[in-house]
Amino acid sequence: MKFHINKIILWFKNESEPRTLDFLPNKVNVITGGSGTGKSSILSIFDYCMLSTKANIPQEMINENIAWYGLDFRINEKDFLLARKSPVMNTGSDEIYFSSDNTFPQKLAKNNDIKQVKSILEKEFGIDENLKIPFGGKHISAGSKISYRYFLLFNTLSEDTIAHTKEFFDYHLYDRDKYIEALDRIFYLAIGVDDVGNVLAKEKIDSLEKDLTKIEKRKKALDKEEKLFAQQIVRLINRAQEYDLIERQLFTIDAGRERLQQLVNQFRTATYSNNMQQVDELNKRKRTLFRQIRNLERFNVEYDTYKKNLNGDYESLRPIAYLNENFGELIPTLEVKTFLDSLEASLQTIREEIAKKKPISANVKSEVTALRNQVIAIDAELATLPTSTKDYTDEAQKFIFIGELKSQLAFYENKWELEIDDADEQGLLDEIESLKGILKNNNEKRRLILSDLEGLIQTFFDAAGDSMGVYKAYKVFVDVSEKSLKLRKAKELQAQATIGSKSNYMFLHLFLFLGLHEHFISLPHSYVPQFLILDQPSQPYYEGTGASEKTEDIAKDDDKAKLQSAFQLLNDFITKINSEYNTEFQIIMLEHAPERYWEEKELENFQLVEEFRNGNALIPERATLPAAKKAEPEKKPAPPKK
Repeated sequence: MKFHINKIILWFKNESEPRTLDFLPNKVNVITGGSGTGKSSILSIFDYCMLSTKANIPQEMINENIAWYGLDFRINEKDFLLARKSPVMNTGSDEIYFSSDNTFPQKLAKNNDIKQVKSILEKEFGIDENLKIPFGGKHISAGSKISYRYFLLFNTLSEDTIAHTKEFFDYHLYDRDKYIEALDRIFYLAIGVDDVGNVLAKEKIDSLEKDLTKIEKRKKALDKEEKLFAQQIVRLINRAQEYDLIERQLFTIDAGRERLQQLVNQFRTATYSNNMQQVDELNKRKRTLFRQIRNLERFNVEYDTYKKNLNGDYESLRPIAYLNENFGELIPTLEVKTFLDSLEASLQTIREEIAKKKPISANVKSEVTALRNQVIAIDAELATLPTSTKDYTDEAQKFIFIGELKSQLAFYENKWELEIDDADEQGLLDEIESLKGILKNNNEKRRLILSDLEGLIQTFFDAAGDSMGVYKAYKVFVDVSEKSLKLRKAKELQAQATIGSKSNYMFLHLFLFLGLHEHFISLPHSYVPQFLILDQPSQPYYEGTGASEKTEDIAKDDDKAKLQSAFQLLNDFITKINSEYNTEFQIIMLEHAPERYWEEKELENFQLVEEFRNGNALIPERATLPAAKKAEPEKKPAPPKK
């Protein structure tokens, strides 16, 4: 995919003239200079303008003076301008200016949103809605859309990575864990082993296999439940036999299940609980008789009391008859006579009442005796039925057991309704096999493509073999699992555990990335842009030398020769891509080494963009804000990268 950067533009908060760095296609564009001049920040600025979520730009001196960062670039013969407002506390701004007419306004302001611009860039990268992650992980969901930013992993080698002994990709520039997962999922897509059809097929296979796994788990669960159900049937049969609800005989699991179901369906209260109903009825009658006996005995007591009260009244009135007979001896007045006549009439009434009362005590006692005899008869009948607490409880437990039995059988019947149809499972297996048939040639294709890729890398290795010292006769191989390049002796499969100095590892990084990019260019379609940003390939040679702004020479001649060999490799790569593939390629290199290092070798594809020395830097003095106007950082900023 054709891509090159035309310019990086910085707009300053003090509104001084913007800072512009110009780059050319088909060149190794070098920005050289001393430490602390802002060279390495150019890589972070590029990443930020390519719409990273977070910013990796130093706050001190750089971000504190920049209002907007801009990128002028060309993709597939189309020019775009993208400017983004400076981040706050390393969080990317959502204020962006985007244009395809190759002009910036006099005053920058937001004119688009990030989501829309990302959609435009994805289209230019050849990414459509069908290009999705085929399988997920901890940080990326299966089925999520592939981002164009994942492919930028093939375009940068920062100072922290370019000579690393383990890592070959700039994960630290991004969300590290997420981009490690991303590279693992897009690697074969990037090198041409997979295409969109394969990605979709893998995604569908992954989905079908998950469904199949669910079926397998369900089948195992059903098998386990069936075993548990068989054990439960045996227990239920034993309990039913203990309650004398079914025959005492041996049952198979299926026969026992059918017999228990029959018991539930045919169980009737009158059939299996007649004794309990009789006991209940007799006890009700017995309680009624006891109430009648108590009432009769209470009546008999009250009647006796009543008779005693009448006799008392009669005895108290008997002197009235004597007084009435001897009235003449009293004071013969009409009022006394009337009073005595009234009392005598009352006495006569009481006498008549007593005379009318029949003796009922014997009748009451007789009735009570009869009732007690009925109670005795009921007790005799109860004696033939289960009347103890335990027996009565056992009768009640039968009903409880029938309820439990009905519930258990219904539960397992519902479970059995969820059984998987064998046809469904076979259908999934057939579809998976059909999709795998589409992918069946991928293993062979993968082997061939990796072999071709290693052949390209070996060409670069052989061209700079003298710089590898004792390893110059070794063979390269790509470790896909670790996403790294390793060396092995010819005719041996075992890789070398270590290969010595950082210089060797720096070269391995260059070999791998140049080989990858030649391979990408050879593909009919590639998602990876045709450019590289390299941050300080000379790092292994300047470490510990005390190189300063004024003295940029490498102390050892052989180290200088190795660095110039690396420069020659980059120069020849541009020539090869231009001549053999008739296309373009751009390299941007951020370096300590001075211009004479490539001029001495007459490297025609090298061009000096700018030299950050003698007071010149990414942020010129004219662009810095006065100390009083600088925004106070909310936390201690990280020191600027070298």
